[in-house]
Amino acid sequence: MSKKKQYIVTLLAKGIISEDLHYGIYARNWWEPCKFNENCINPIPYRLFISVNCCLNGKNFAITVLNDEQTHNPCFRCICDGKDSGTQLTATAAINNTYSQIFSNKTKYSGLAVMGFDNEAIVHELVADISFIPIFIRLDQILIVVSKIGVSSREGCYGAGPGYLSTLITKYADKRSLFVQSIEDECSLDIYNEGIKLYHNKDTTPNKIWETIGILKKYD
Repeated sequence: MSKKKQYIVTLLAKGIISEDLHYGIYARNWWEPCKFNENCINPIPYRLFISVNCCLNGKNFAITVLNDEQTHNPCFRCICDGKDSGTQLTATAAINNTYSQIFSNKTKYSGLAVMGFDNEAIVHELVADISFIPIFIRLDQILIVVSKIGVSSREGCYGAGPGYLSTLITKYADKRSLFVQSIEDECSLDIYNEGIKLYHNKDTTPNKIWETIGILKKYD
């Protein structure tokens, strides 16, 4: 485990795993790849409605994970002694917002540490009932997240089959966009920018789709 300072963190509510959020097209935002030693990086879920208490400087700070209904990304809220961070994009922003309201200083805390993501007991509890953890693959500067796996012997699908879903982020039409690749009856590729679908195509194999769009050719 990390040698960084650990705080007294109590799991108040375990929260839930949402099929749409944790395994859908925005899954990459609902899991935090955490490094536990030099050889092991495990994704830990931001479970929807998880709530933890962290004692800092003699005060109890309660942090809860919510769903941003517009972006479908996790958002974080921290409350202590009636002070409320409101919803923030990160746990770090939430805890530091409320802490500064309480103590009127600029002390900064790591959101992951305050949520107990470096605490073995809490991490074990968060993943104990999970049968599949998304696979994070680094390809040069591109992060591919495989959030669903289907198996088949279909030619040209490299063993993947119905139910498969993966995402990556790269540029399309000069915009940083989310590429969603899935397999059901056919192979599909959808491209989104800020929630708006910019592109859709279907074909018999993933290679044929990528040949059509002409992006990331060096990985053929």
